[in-house]
Order: sequence, then structure tokens, then C-alpha cells
Amino acid sequence: MQQSESLLTRAYRFGRALVVGSGATLVDFSIFSTCVRAIGVAPSHARLPALLAGACVQFVGSRGFTFRAQAGKLSRQLKLFFVAELVTLGLNWSVFQLLIRRIDGLPPEAVSFLGTGLVFLVFAYPVRKLVIFKL
Repeated sequence: MQQSESLLTRAYRFGRALVVGSGATLVDFSIFSTCVRAIGVAPSHARLPALLAGACVQFVGSRGFTFRAQAGKLSRQLKLFFVAELVTLGLNWSVFQLLIRRIDGLPPEAVSFLGTGLVFLVFAYPVRKLVIFKL
């Protein structure tokens, strides 16, 4: 029988995930904001490059820092992460499109942040923990 992890161990791992996610979000937000504010790209078109850059940061940080999964096969993790990120990107895109049409008065960056946070909590973190970087 497998021994259960302590609540403290799980909390530290989730805390590390928040640090990595914050870094990925900073990259995402910077690219998104630059595209929208400095270059004049429509918010719906600026989301994709921002999400892709954030996903790259997320993989490296998740593997090395959050889940400390260097012992796992890199090729397997990359393949699973790629598939999961395609779903995550689709969810982020869809949630953003839904929220941007329904929430008035918030800057697009805030709407983007809200949508990405929801997708992280409901889908991305559980899949990374239970499938990609399985502990």
C-alpha cells in the first residue's frame, strides 16, 4: 500500500506550482500586454503567442522545480505536456473568449489573468500532477 503524502508536502508542491505559474503568467502577461498596448494587436490575436511563451516556461519550471521530475523520461513528459498544453491552450482561449464577451469594464489583461487562473486550478495543475509528472 502506498503511503499518503502529508498535507505539508502537498502544500509546498502547490506553492512551488504557484511560483512557476506566476513566472509563466508574467511572461504571458508581458507578451500579451506588449502586443495589445505597444503594437496594437487585437486582444483575441495576442493571446496565442502569449500562451505559447507561458507554456514553455511552465514546462521547464514544472519539471525541474514544482514536481522535481528529472528522473522521469523527458521524451514521455514532453509528449504528455504537449498534448495537455494543447487542451490547456484551447481551454484558455475559449475561457478568455467567453469572459471577454461577458465581462465589461475590465482591461483585457485582467480578463486574461482570470481565465488562465481558472483553467490552471481546474485542469492544468491536476493533469500535470496526476499524469505528466506523476508522483
